Amino acid sequence: MKTPLFEKAIGILDLASDTDYQVLDFGCGQGEFLHTLSGRIGPGSRLVGYDAMEKSIAIAQARYPNAEFICERFAEELPFPDASFDVFVTIDTLECIKNKKALLSEIHRILKPGGKILAMHWDWDTQTYNIPTRELARKAVTAFSDWKQPWMDEADGQMGRKLWGLFEGSGKFHGSPDAFCLIETEYEPGRYGYDRVQDLAGAVENGWLDEREYSQFRRELSTITERKEYSYSVTSFIYHGRRA
Repeated sequence: MKTPLFEKAIGILDLASDTDYQVLDFGCGQGEFLHTLSGRIGPGSRLVGYDAMEKSIAIAQARYPNAEFICERFAEELPFPDASFDVFVTIDTLECIKNKKALLSEIHRILKPGGKILAMHWDWDTQTYNIPTRELARKAVTAFSDWKQPWMDEADGQMGRKLWGLFEGSGKFHGSPDAFCLIETEYEPGRYGYDRVQDLAGAVENGWLDEREYSQFRRELSTITERKEYSYSVTSFIYHGRRA
């Protein structure tokens, strides 16, 4: 799943393979995007990953020693000087940030004049599962979309569709909207739609979805898969542009 998403992001950024860049990935996870990007830009580039999850940063540091990784939870400031970066990237992180206005001000501050910005976010409300009971499918998707997991400061399942207004409306950036739609027809471990159904068990434990409804949801998915009629989709909305 991450490969086509990353390819979409790298294509939009349109960076030169013989040019060195200063790149910050905000919410870098285990560093996979920076690693993918590193082979597409100049070898002297500085790649920095920033994430609040200690386990993810530890994995990133072990796997990709040529990049820099910072484990820190964003409050109101980023630990970088003014005009430090040519490129700012954030993928599936913004919904967790409480003070988004402060973050946008910090992104504007640390980007060089004319520096590039790319923000991508799944819009969880756009998930589709083609089970027979439509209302159950809608309820499961809503439960996942609204579910605030323990590690999240905020949760907004419609963050994707809000990216354009968030960035363009700030007056600090000028850019364009785009989208990436993931479509799957196989329901098995490792597939994005399957893995999100397993994640949904956490929402059941926390009361976001009834256990009986969750069991029925999974049974209907199994039935539709046996009929070879399964399909899943979710849309990632994109904002890309430059520092104003």
